Amino acid sequence: MNKGKRNNITIKIVSVLIAVIMWSYVMSEVNPIRTQEFPGIKVNYLNQNSLSESGLQIMEPIEATISVKLTGRISDIKSINPNDIIAQVDLWGYSEGLNRVPVEVKVPENVSLESTNPKYIQFKMDSIITKEHKVFLRTTGKTEDGYTLGEEDIRPSTVLIKGPRSWVNLVSKCVATVELTNITSDIKTSVPIRAVDDSGNEVRGIEKEPNTVEIGIVMLRTKNISVEPRIKGAPLDGYEITDIQISPANVMIKGRGEILKDIEFIETEPIDVEDISASKEVSANIVLPEGVELMGGGSKTSVSVKVEKIVEKDIELNTNRLTFINLNTRLYIDKESLPETITLTVRGTESIITELDERDVTFYVDLSGLELGTHNVNIKTIIPDNVELININPDTIQLNIKDEV
Repeated sequence: MNKGKRNNITIKIVSVLIAVIMWSYVMSEVNPIRTQEFPGIKVNYLNQNSLSESGLQIMEPIEATISVKLTGRISDIKSINPNDIIAQVDLWGYSEGLNRVPVEVKVPENVSLESTNPKYIQFKMDSIITKEHKVFLRTTGKTEDGYTLGEEDIRPSTVLIKGPRSWVNLVSKCVATVELTNITSDIKTSVPIRAVDDSGNEVRGIEKEPNTVEIGIVMLRTKNISVEPRIKGAPLDGYEITDIQISPANVMIKGRGEILKDIEFIETEPIDVEDISASKEVSANIVLPEGVELMGGGSKTSVSVKVEKIVEKDIELNTNRLTFINLNTRLYIDKESLPETITLTVRGTESIITELDERDVTFYVDLSGLELGTHNVNIKTIIPDNVELININPDTIQLNIKDEV
């Protein structure tokens, strides 16, 4: 090789070395290495279908993000889009409860992964369970006056609740709601089922089978009606029932309108007073006609039977109080011929007779059609209704009617 060719090769080698040195200088000084943080990188969940197949569901976190730090030339770092960073967790093989799952991060080839925060994500997983609940009827609004709810029919009467254990266990009851405002006839309707917690808030994220139920409600009429005691037997001789008190004396009943319209009162079961000689208080069942019920529950009433002894008493009346009616105005009575007193024998209950005196008795003689002369006339009395007149002594008196002239 001649000297010229060797010089040419040397020049080329030197040129390459200079180019490399210059590139290295530019890269190190003009395009230096940097580390940059990329926050909010969404984490992809792998093998979620395996959780479903195992009867599991992720409760939290529903979504997760991480922060990653990448190192590389500034030009490469600046060219990276967050979507170029792939973060993922593999959920295969985990069980119910808390699970600490590592995060796998993939970055573009021209940069390197400096750090991941967090490196692990804690997942809470619940088993999918099913529970059966009774369906309860809930009503809103107020029935029209004179109406109330009768028999209720819910079909089906139970519902299956399916979902994560935590949510299913929140369900306190399942309700079907019916509005009553302006309703006066039987109800037949289909309504959705709501699964609620102890506070009445709807529990979401669960499945219901079925979602709706058929509701049937009979609308009944109401009526305020008196309760009459039914008495059986009679007190001991010489005693009498003087009062009967019943509590409650009136009750509200419900039933079909065609049944209630003909009911004027209802009775208690028979209350036996045979041969009693003292007051008594008993609890008695109310006897209801077929198809009739009491509002508010309960079926008993309290009955107080007052019994008193029958006694007799003599009342002496001064004839000065004797009244003469229908006497001709031109005539008068010669009162000197009258007896001084008249005795009444009366009978009644002890409380009445004990308080009775002459002020409670009126006695008179009716002189209609009588003229001058001597006449035998009957004495008539007016006594209280609850008193019996046994005897008047004398029951007739002799009167001498004279002329005023």
